[in-house]
This record gives sequence, C-alpha cells and structure tokens, in this order.
Amino acid sequence: MSLERSPSIVERRGLWLLVAILVVLWLARAVIGPFVVAAVLAYAFTPVVGAVQRRTGWPRLLIVAIGYMVAIALLLLAIVVLGQKLLDELGALSRRGPDSLAVALREIIGSDSIAVGGQSISVLEIAHQLQAGIAAAIGSPSDALHLASLIGEFALNAVLALIVLFYFLLDGDRMRAFALRLVSVDRRERVAGILDRIHEVLGRWLRGQLFLIVLVAFVVYLILGPTLHLPFALAIALLTGVLEIIPLVGPIVATAIAAVDALAHGGPNLAITVVIIYFVLRQVEDQLVSPVVIGRAVHLHPVVTIFAVLVGLSTFGVLGGLLGVPVAAALNVTFRELYPTQDAAAESAMQPAGPSPWQRRPFPRPRPLGRLKALRSSTRATRHPRCPLCPGARPP
Repeated sequence: MSLERSPSIVERRGLWLLVAILVVLWLARAVIGPFVVAAVLAYAFTPVVGAVQRRTGWPRLLIVAIGYMVAIALLLLAIVVLGQKLLDELGALSRRGPDSLAVALREIIGSDSIAVGGQSISVLEIAHQLQAGIAAAIGSPSDALHLASLIGEFALNAVLALIVLFYFLLDGDRMRAFALRLVSVDRRERVAGILDRIHEVLGRWLRGQLFLIVLVAFVVYLILGPTLHLPFALAIALLTGVLEIIPLVGPIVATAIAAVDALAHGGPNLAITVVIIYFVLRQVEDQLVSPVVIGRAVHLHPVVTIFAVLVGLSTFGVLGGLLGVPVAAALNVTFRELYPTQDAAAESAMQPAGPSPWQRRPFPRPRPLGRLKALRSSTRATRHPRCPLCPGARPP
C-alpha cells in the first residue's frame, strides 16, 4: 500500500516544496537580479561546457576556469581598445541629445517654435522636456552621489553574478538531478525529456541572442561609421546591439536614435537612408540570420511576446522585461510537449525506433577487385584438409 501511494506522496511534497521556493524567490526579488543573470548565462553556456568535456575528457572545473580566463581577457581587450572612445561618444551623445532632437524637430516642423494655445514654445525647450521625461522613465541619476552609488551597486552585482555563474556552470547537472527528485519515479522520464527540450531550445535561443547582439553592433558600426561617417557611430551601434534584447520595441527605438542623429548631422536624405538601412537589416536578420542561428522553435505570436514583455516589466522591472520572452518560450515548449498537435503526434508515432531505412545497408559494400583476389588466395592458403566445408578436402 505504501508503494502504491509513494508517487502521490512524492508529488505532493514536491509541490509544497515548489510553492515554498516560489515564495522565497518573491520575497527576495529585490536582490535576485545577479542570480537570475547568472542562471540565464549558465543556461546558455552549460551545453558548450558539456560538449568540450565530452570531446576533451578534461575536468569540468578546468574547462570552466579556462572559459573564465578567455572571457575576462577578451573583455579587458575590448575595454582597452574601445572603452575610452565609447565612453566619450556616449557622454557626447547624452549631452548633445537635446540639440540633435531640436534640430530634427526643426527639420520636421520647418520653424524654431510651435504655437500651442496662443503661446510660442521653442523646439529646444521641447527637446529638453522630452529628454527629461525619458531620463525620469528609465531612472537616470540626478546627481553625482546617486551616480556613484549606482556604479558601485552595478559593480557589486556584476562580481556576484560572475561568482554565482561559476558555481552554476560547475554544478548544473547536480541541480537538475535534485529538481528531478521532486517528481515521482513513473513520471520522471517524461519530465526529464521536457526539461531537456526546454534546455535545448532556450540554450540555443540565448546563445543566438548574444551572437546577434555582437553581429548587429558590428554591422551597424561599419555602416554608420566608415560608410556614412556619423559622429557617434560606435555609441549608436552599441545601443542598437543592446536594444536587440528587447523584442519589437528595441529595434524601433534603435532606429529612432540613429535617424535623429542622422537628421541632425546630415539632413533628411541621410535620415531616410539610415531608416531604410535599419529596415533592410531587420528583414535580413528576421528572415535569414535568426532562423539559422536561433531556429524557429522559439517562435511566439507577437501578441504573446508583447504581453510577456509588459508583464515582466510590471513585475520585475527592466530585468523582468528582458526575461519575459524566454519564460514565455519555456512555457510554450512545455505546452507543446504536454499537448502535441495531431500532426506532431502522428509524425512521432510513425518514426521508427531504430535507424532510418535510408541509413541501413542491407548489402555489404562491394570490395575492390584486388582485395577480393587477395582474400581468395588467403582462403586457399588457410584451407584445412579435414574441413568438410572446404572444397577439395579429403575425407577423415
């Protein structure tokens, strides 16, 4: 009787433990940011560490340590080569933002002021108000002390995320095994299959997103800098790559920033050119690059994507907005695995358990004539005189 009731007991205990974990995570939401970032990065690079370990046979600790050294070396090299230029351009872009926006408004309106309710408002004042509203919306610091505290908090969170990431990469398999212990034995195999599918899809999606950020930033810099000679090409390219993380809204904001800068420094023709370039790049990324790099397994309806981003933003702020799409994709994969469509179920049922018939060879490969003659001569040389199967054998 106890054996029959054990699966339900295990599931009930696992459910209560899961509820307790969710409550703890909700209470710790103010400090959970570095842990979430570390978990996302570990989720993306755990398959890479596992593949290197299988091919080389090295200890996992050594592989993770080498990966850390390579990543830190590349980061330091990027800071040394591009850090100062990037900081200068970001600072200049922030300071000249109202002026560039005022020039863009002046080009669009055709005058230096707008008459509203019998009062004349200058476009420069409108630009300053817009920048102040954007700064208030994203929580920009208002004084040097606040800025210093934000920089210190960011540095501490970054160090904490790196430390937690190290342990996640090192002990990820143990954590997965611990999570499977919360499931009854008869359902453990199916749950493990669903977790593997989610791990495969989201891991590829996260690695693809990191690759797309670097690729888009590099291509945009080559177009805006050496080709179109915009003054803040590096800063705009970096912002464009980072805004790729935010679905739907991010590319629109990146296009607006580049278009305003182009309109302020090159006029309407350059701005239209930049908008067309961003549109073409977006189409190439969506139709050609993303299906190859990421795949179509994480495809979500635009309404679901917008809903996930808004729920994440309202719940956990910017970090929640960035993680809304991966969480929705994980739920989508789980739903498809638990409730497959009729076509998918029929296709999986028709697949053979063994290798495909196209992979089987019912007949051996034809051997070359030279090897066949050598085989016959060796057979004659080793013929046993008393073997009844050998031609020409003497009877015993």
